[in-house]
Order: sequence, then structure tokens, then C-alpha cells
Amino acid sequence: MRPIPSTLLPLTLCALISNAFAQSAPTSAPTAPTVTSAIPLKISGRLDVGLKSAIPSDLSKETTSSEAVDEGSNARLNFAGSSDINSDLSSYFMIEMRFNADNGAQNDSAALFKDKAWVGLNSKKYGDLKLGRLHSPQYGVSTAGRYEAFGGDSYASMGTRGALAANQWNNAIYYTTPTANGFNAGLTFSKGEKTAANGIGAHLAYNNGPASAAFSVQQEQDKWDTTTQKTMDTVAMGAFYDFGIVRVGGTYARSSKANITGSGSQDVFTVGVRVPYGPGEIRASVRNIDETARKSATDASSDVDSFRIGIGYAWLLDATTGVHFSLVRETQKRFNANGSEKSNASGEGAEISLRKTF
Repeated sequence: MRPIPSTLLPLTLCALISNAFAQSAPTSAPTAPTVTSAIPLKISGRLDVGLKSAIPSDLSKETTSSEAVDEGSNARLNFAGSSDINSDLSSYFMIEMRFNADNGAQNDSAALFKDKAWVGLNSKKYGDLKLGRLHSPQYGVSTAGRYEAFGGDSYASMGTRGALAANQWNNAIYYTTPTANGFNAGLTFSKGEKTAANGIGAHLAYNNGPASAAFSVQQEQDKWDTTTQKTMDTVAMGAFYDFGIVRVGGTYARSSKANITGSGSQDVFTVGVRVPYGPGEIRASVRNIDETARKSATDASSDVDSFRIGIGYAWLLDATTGVHFSLVRETQKRFNANGSEKSNASGEGAEISLRKTF
């Protein structure tokens, strides 16, 4: 993937700010500033807890499911706000923390606002620019939850839809063009810290009526070799079409040039459907993960291939309340160093959860 100059996005920020000053500059002598109240604060979030029979993460060691009161999807608390600077330009911010609703604990002790922490400027004429802890092009655009049957949430969802690419990028800046005829494009840059390499990426997206599609490319720190500033590449895409009686969607992502020799890869493919039925939706999807040379080109002992089937029903009691049912079956294959099959095991899981959004 060709590197994107790191100076491009900061220059875009300067252009947006210059536009703000140009449109709001006084034509006569300045007057005393007007004191205004703080911008309106929007608070939103989700709690989703139920009874779960969960498949072990390593089926080669254990196939018996474990029962618990657990989350159907990770709880979140979001704070956001925006204000108009002039008729074209507005500013905004958003921060979102993730926590475990079954015990109240912070989801990630290293990041309070794990999912989002950004500030931005939006121009109707020139586009959008945000800075902070941002979603990567793969996670935020091309394999976003809208392309998965369960929206990326509930136990029957496909969970990991993307390949090795990180979901969030720290120290990042992301420019997105205005939308025209349903299309927009974006460029992003992330400054790596310590031994982490810089991240660069781009996306092209289309959203119009019943159709949606997105494509992204990105380069970032190698997830399988974190000891050096070595990069891997990821290409990802997603799409859905809503026929009214059924919505069909899917995602595909491939990370390559991974591991210390740059010979490893991971491919993730999902396809699913949503069918309106009664007071909710029947949802079903499948996911296939194919890993190659996770450790090295000559050692397949760390590779894990997975095939997962999920089916469920979202019983929507009102606009903010739902009961979610999930049935899951997953098969995992592991390999010897020479690539021959070492184990092939399957497990089943189920869940019923109560989800409340606000």
C-alpha cells in the first residue's frame, strides 16, 4: 500500500479553520464577545445482560459450554455534543466508555473511553475532520456492524468481522469528504507510539436507500509481530441490500504481510440475513476465519481456522427495549507445524438477554 503523506491531513485542518475565520470575520470594529451557555450535552448508552451458555475460546482443550449471567453485548456510556460556528461550519466531540454491566467493572483498565474519544470540525462544503482515538477504516466503515446480521451485537453475532486490523487507532486524524450522490471517501493517519508503527488508510463508501457498500485499505503495526515497528496491510469490504422482506449483507477482510517474516495472513468472511417477523426480526449469519503462517512461513502450529453459525431472534418490545435469543455453533481447526491437521472440535452455545438503550 502506498504511504499517505502525514502532512496532508493537518493541512486540511488548517483549511477548515481558515474557512471558519473567513466566514465569521467581522466587517467592522470588533465588539465585546457575547457570553453564551454551554452546548447541549447528549448522553446515550446501552445495557445488555442475560443468561448465557458460552463456547470455550479454545475448543481443542475444552468443548463443554459454561453457564453464567453475562453480557449479550458490551455495555456503553456515550457523551456527545455539537455547536454551529457559522452557516457552514460546526464543531463536535464524542467520548464513549465500555464497561461490564454484569459486574460494573471497567471493560479495559488501560482506556476509560475505549471506543471513542474525538473532537472534530464539520463543513457542509469541505467535509469532516476529526482527531483523537478514532475507529480505523476497517472497523468504522467497511466491516461496520450495519453489514452484519446482528449489528455486531448479541451472542449469535459474528463478533470479529474484520481481519487483524485494530478497531481503534490512537493519536489519529481522519478526513472524510462531503457526501455526493450517496458516495464519500476518507483518508486517515495515526502516529505510532514507542515501538508501534504509524497507521495510514483510506475508504470509499456508498449509502443510498436500500443499498450500502464500503471498501477500505489500511497499513498499521503488525499484530503478530509487536516487537518491532513492522507493518501489515489490510483490505476490507462490506455491503448490504434491503429487499423489504429480507436484508442480505456480508463482509470480507484480509490482512497480509503479517508475522516476523511478513508471510502470514488472515481472511475473515461473513454473510447474513435479517427477516422481519412478528414484533421483531429473525437473524442468521455465518463466519469463516482462515489463518496462514501465524508464527512463520514454515510453522503452522499457531494457526486457527474457525467456522461459526449463529441464528437468533430480536423481540423488540418498544423502541429502546428488546429480548434477544441466540443459538451458536462453532468449529475450530488447529494444525501441526508442518500444516497437517492437529485437532478439529466443535461446540454449541445459547443465550437470552434483555437489552435496554437510552
